[in-house]
Amino acid sequence: MNQIFKFSALGLATLLLIACSQNNGSAPLKESELEQSTSTSEQSKSLPTRMNSTETNLNWVGEYEGVFPCADCEGIQIELQLNADKTYELNQEYLGTKAKNEFEVKGSFSFDAQNPSIISLDDKAENRKFLVGENFVEARELETGNKIDSNLNYKLIKQPE
Repeated sequence: MNQIFKFSALGLATLLLIACSQNNGSAPLKESELEQSTSTSEQSKSLPTRMNSTETNLNWVGEYEGVFPCADCEGIQIELQLNADKTYELNQEYLGTKAKNEFEVKGSFSFDAQNPSIISLDDKAENRKFLVGENFVEARELETGNKIDSNLNYKLIKQPE
């Protein structure tokens, strides 16, 4: 029995030595590998943020509709068409008014470099800003592009094609 114990202890010690001496792929990097890793990391930092932006990741092209609140009318029926060439068509109808109540504007827009989820329409549409989301756009504050601080609806829903 004493001999069985010795062989068991010897076998266990051998297994521990083998397990501890195996390289788990965590060996130090060679200098050339370290330089390549650093170079790749720096290249990925310098890539434009557009790689992971709304412009490239969402299907934002299409027609969006909704009714925005209005202080002196029943609401503003909005239709916003966003085209792949970064042009737009904005139609607004002021509901429940007797005066001329329909307006149409065409122009171009751009994605904000600082916040690529925001588009800015050109000056023909008073530089309005919209957050582009999955199947919707939401009007934003003109100056900052921040969310409008209100419980009222400022979303336009993307229409099926």
